[in-house]
Amino acid sequence: MAAGNLAVDPVMQLATIGVSGVGAQWVAWRQRVPAIVLMLGIGLLAGPLLGVLDPNAVLGDLMTPIISIAVAVILFEGDLTLNFQQPRGASQGVTRLVLVWAPLGWITSALALHYVAASVGRFRLCSAGS
Repeated sequence: MAAGNLAVDPVMQLATIGVSGVGAQWVAWRQRVPAIVLMLGIGLLAGPLLGVLDPNAVLGDLMTPIISIAVAVILFEGDLTLNFQQPRGASQGVTRLVLVWAPLGWITSALALHYVAASVGRFRLCSAGS
């Protein structure tokens, strides 16, 4: 099989996805980094950047349910490894996030929306009068 046929053969794409995932998991375990970081990097590299893998072509209509199941598994695994003692040390950061950054984000969003809506309204009035 020629190297160019990898993008066409669904079996090879599924095998490449599996080998890449297991390889990223193993390297992450050896390097003591979160596996999701390496899997995300390899996925972006093999998919959109290099175009080696095309999940839409392989999975078709099953892509959305498979992604939903994968997200559920990731969240379930994260819940199993959650350390309830760790969040107690983050109370200062959470308080700052809720009391300072959430209102600041709300105000910034409201102002941006106000000025964008105002400029769109002026544009419509100018173009309607022409």
